[in-house]
Amino acid sequence: MNRGEWSEPYVALKLLGEQKIYMADENGNINLSEWMTVLKLVRRENKDRLVSYTCRTDMGDVLIEVNRIPVTQVNAIEFLDKAEILKQDILSGRGASFNVSEDVMDFLPEIEMTSLKAKSIDKSDVFLDTHDPRSGIDRENIGFSIKSEMGKDPTLFNTSRASGIVYKVVGMSKELMDQVNSLLDEKGNVAVSDRCKLMIQKGCTLKYQGYEFAARAKCQTFAENLDLINPRLPEVIEWILWNHFIEKNNDKNITDIINLLISQNPCDLTNPQIKYPFMIKQFLYATYCGMTASTLWNGTSKVKGGYITVKKNGDVIANYAMESDAFKNYLFQHCYMDYPSTDAGHGDYGKVYMKRDQYFFNLNFQVRIC
Repeated sequence: MNRGEWSEPYVALKLLGEQKIYMADENGNINLSEWMTVLKLVRRENKDRLVSYTCRTDMGDVLIEVNRIPVTQVNAIEFLDKAEILKQDILSGRGASFNVSEDVMDFLPEIEMTSLKAKSIDKSDVFLDTHDPRSGIDRENIGFSIKSEMGKDPTLFNTSRASGIVYKVVGMSKELMDQVNSLLDEKGNVAVSDRCKLMIQKGCTLKYQGYEFAARAKCQTFAENLDLINPRLPEVIEWILWNHFIEKNNDKNITDIINLLISQNPCDLTNPQIKYPFMIKQFLYATYCGMTASTLWNGTSKVKGGYITVKKNGDVIANYAMESDAFKNYLFQHCYMDYPSTDAGHGDYGKVYMKRDQYFFNLNFQVRIC
């Protein structure tokens, strides 16, 4: 598996070994003075297999149950030892995907971890029962999604055809379409900005049409979802992509992009310094809560608990998404725009195409967390 995939069993081993999870500070780093005691960890491996790990601190071990039937108990130190080995394997792994030490691979079946990636339920990869030692509050069945910084930066908003912004190209011809679609960069990838530049140089006009029509939903689902969050968001997202691909502004950090958005104020808003950051924070939080481009969203959060981050050094820390203002600020400070593959299986954008004797061109994006 790749680094992100190996990070999921690593989180389970680390938490069960330490039997606590540290919280993140305002910068997303570990706060050693604030933690939750882990009472139980639960993984749904598939629809028929639920594995739970109960931390028995008085006995120094972990009780393992499969479908609520006790199977075995394992000393907590063994979890911590294997977590350290797995961390070193992940950090030293070569290539996009790799195997890990036999010690780890032999240990995983012993602790009933037969599926290395648990089935994600309502955006959650793992569920925890925790105890807050400061307040004395116990929380049960808190769902956390897991993102790893050990490998490629994790994605918050995944691109899809439905997230594509559609432009009608006025002044296009069949010959020019072929010329535009032939432009590649030095690596052989689609040169999206160069294609936009050539169209404009040749006198074409790109007229914003909205977002891709989703046949199953029979509407522009992404535009509908953005409108639910804020009616100006479809226009703001379009401005961000136009600014990157046509104006060639290479800023990627959300904060830098929004600062430029505030200064230019394309929506002519009053108090733009308040409204633009607010709506983008709402968008980022909505995507974390389950909003996607391809499915109509009713505003209901699928998040039960929060967000576990595996830092580059192996620290495992948590943000409670229920503390929404702090979490929205965290996303705003740590997210950046990314522009994924243009092929049909990913963003499917960056080429001129014909529909009903008219020419069109799409732009697309995704959002990552650093």
